[in-house]
Amino acid sequence: MNNIVLSCNGVAKSYNDGALNVQVLNGLNLQVGEGQSVSIIGASGSGKSTLLHILGGLDMPTSGSVNLMGNDLGKLNQKQLGDLRNRYLGFVYQFHHLLPEFSALENVMMPLLIGKKPKAEAEAQAAEMLEKVGLKARMLHRP
Repeated sequence: MNNIVLSCNGVAKSYNDGALNVQVLNGLNLQVGEGQSVSIIGASGSGKSTLLHILGGLDMPTSGSVNLMGNDLGKLNQKQLGDLRNRYLGFVYQFHHLLPEFSALENVMMPLLIGKKPKAEAEAQAAEMLEKVGLKARMLHRP
């Protein structure tokens, strides 16, 4: 397999509400290598969003560990998690979360600018990404 970019070992997540204990994930293991694409599918309420939040460091598992680019997410503070997400992760949400006052190009540039890329470099990289997904002609359109 290619270099492991993202992995989780024994990830479990449960929520407690008084006497009610809901086990959402139980002992999940996953490895994603460089260049691989992964889809997470399942019925409503099956834990897809919970898994994505845990893999992205937005939530922590009840037990188990998640590793992104050689970093154990459970050992990082919020700033370190934010920096790691900004550099290595991107989410494509089921519902768009674009800023309506910005063009598609500006929306894609935003995380790059937050990550301190020079504006010209961020613009070129964002344009390349939009072209790769077939949105070159809509680059200046607003959501």
